[in-house]
Amino acid sequence: MSALLSVKDLGVTFRTREGDVPAVREVSFDLAPGEILGLVGESGSGKSTLLTALTRMLPRNARVDAGHLGFDGADLTKLREDGMRKLRGDRIGLIPQRPMTSLSPVTPVGRQLRWHLDGLDEGGRLKELLTGVGLGGVLDRLDGYPYEFSGGQLQRLLIAVAAIGKQPDLLLADEPTTTLDATVQAQVLRLLLDLRDRIGSAMIFVSHDLGVISQVSDRIGVMYAGRLVELAPAAELFEAPRHPYTRALLDAMPSRHRRGEPLRTIPGTVTGANRLAGCPFAPRCASVVERCHEENPEVRTVGESLVRCHVAEATR
Repeated sequence: MSALLSVKDLGVTFRTREGDVPAVREVSFDLAPGEILGLVGESGSGKSTLLTALTRMLPRNARVDAGHLGFDGADLTKLREDGMRKLRGDRIGLIPQRPMTSLSPVTPVGRQLRWHLDGLDEGGRLKELLTGVGLGGVLDRLDGYPYEFSGGQLQRLLIAVAAIGKQPDLLLADEPTTTLDATVQAQVLRLLLDLRDRIGSAMIFVSHDLGVISQVSDRIGVMYAGRLVELAPAAELFEAPRHPYTRALLDAMPSRHRRGEPLRTIPGTVTGANRLAGCPFAPRCASVVERCHEENPEVRTVGESLVRCHVAEATR
């Protein structure tokens, strides 16, 4: 099956007074129609910047470099802004990370819903839409302003608009269930999977929760310091993680510890890792060798995984 989204050597650099700061580096992957790619990694690993680059909504001090950035035959780096606007929101949907700042604070919520969902009738489809994300109880409050709703309610409103209302070909979901309780989270995940099954929407699903990622993803990408250090089928990644960083993330999951056993944390910090000449994870890696400090690893195939690691095979 041909790729709906094709990313080749994508890089994003921010120009600052202290110099250039690389946020995303040499990221490559393809996404097929109906496929869900999960993205995991610590805060600051470049996940949100990657999604924003795909929608071309980065700030002015950002520079994007890409060998290829294709969506359904169109080159996103060469589209004029009016062409990009036709894709944004309709064919490429985005569920943003911060619901409290993603809606106009001076406009009633109901009016904003009508802006984004043309022809929506409040008595019919709107009720169905909001009930589907657990918001049937706010139908009589749509003349209220965003500050009158909780963060979880606003997040579900954004999910209703971006995913269920628009039904895009590609959905970029930036931690869409982080603010939701477990019951509503499960409900929303079922809705997103149903959307994929009904209309074949492809998704990039960003989350810190590896349990959630394992439920929804066909493949999982692990990002660290702006690089995609491992990309593997979901089952392969959980059963045989190849990169030391992937193993460290899995070892830190509470579900992998007995009751009362201390959690295994990753020593050190990610700060400054994006400026290192060698492997960005080298200062924190338990399997590090001298070569890791000097040479940036190239992408290699190990099993069914694509891995950026000099010692992936030796530490399987």
